[in-house]
Amino acid sequence: MREMQTHIEHSNFTFLSNMFPALEKQGTLAENYLHSDPNSCIYKMGALAETIVNYMFELDNIPPLPDEKNTLANRIKALKREGLLTREIDDILYLLRTKRNAAVHEGYDSFNDCKILLKMTHTLSVWFMQVYGDYSYKPSHFMLPNNNRNQTNYDKLIAENEKLSSELEKVKAASLSALLDTSVKEMERKKQANKALNNLKLSEEETRLLIDEQLRKVGWEADSQNLRYSSGTRPQKGRNIAIAEWPTESKMGKSGKADYVLFIGLKLAAVVEAKSIHKDVPSVIDNQCREYSLGIKNEHASYLFDIWGDYKAPFLFATNGRPYLKQLETKSGVWFRDARL
Repeated sequence: MREMQTHIEHSNFTFLSNMFPALEKQGTLAENYLHSDPNSCIYKMGALAETIVNYMFELDNIPPLPDEKNTLANRIKALKREGLLTREIDDILYLLRTKRNAAVHEGYDSFNDCKILLKMTHTLSVWFMQVYGDYSYKPSHFMLPNNNRNQTNYDKLIAENEKLSSELEKVKAASLSALLDTSVKEMERKKQANKALNNLKLSEEETRLLIDEQLRKVGWEADSQNLRYSSGTRPQKGRNIAIAEWPTESKMGKSGKADYVLFIGLKLAAVVEAKSIHKDVPSVIDNQCREYSLGIKNEHASYLFDIWGDYKAPFLFATNGRPYLKQLETKSGVWFRDARL
């Protein structure tokens, strides 16, 4: 098949073109839609994530699920049962799957979320390349795409990309079997998956999006893009809200913003600080979380349950979204302090 010159600019996903051309096209399409059609951008990112899941089934020789159970959610669960998905990659896949569903069924099209999700999709693609393609692949720095919607041949290039992507969808399974080694032993794959995981460098924005989802799973209303203090979000009776960027002030008059403050109804229950995945987590409890709890402003005193010494928030949490790993003890897990004690 003759390669079409369809790129509007250099794509962050070009590294996939030789081994996984369908993924490269899906990623490039998502980039191209970022500024003109965030809804389609989200859909394309979800499609890329689903293609990766399908590729994993093929390359790891996992039997297909029965037709009545063959949903993306169940395929992801099957990969988890096989031990092929780490918590971080599972979280990314879950987020991209649910956001695509929202794009399809609810018209979801948040541009701000899109920018973070695009970086996250690139992170997922790099992990996949390092596990299933080139073990030694070293990724380039992710660059947010420029706004090219006013380029004269933009619509033509998008149409050509869509056509080529559709053609690649029809042949991708056969091309994988023909080009890639499907006989890699399970233990080798799992070892490489964990090694690639240690190379991930999720940004604080990506980490927050994952933590939003983790908070929602345990009953909090969380959306760090929209449920923000600066956007007018305040505690409300009968709602458990994680309010982002809550302002605080130290005794020295220095201002700061807690990543999240958790409210049970009208009462302040905890401060949560989210850090990028390579940061040391315990030190955050001892420094920023402590300062935020001490620095709740007097104007917010009505929200307090009580004061314990100088602490005004009873519970302090710090995390980078990574599950606890003994070998990465200070750079994983959710660290917690009960300030009442």
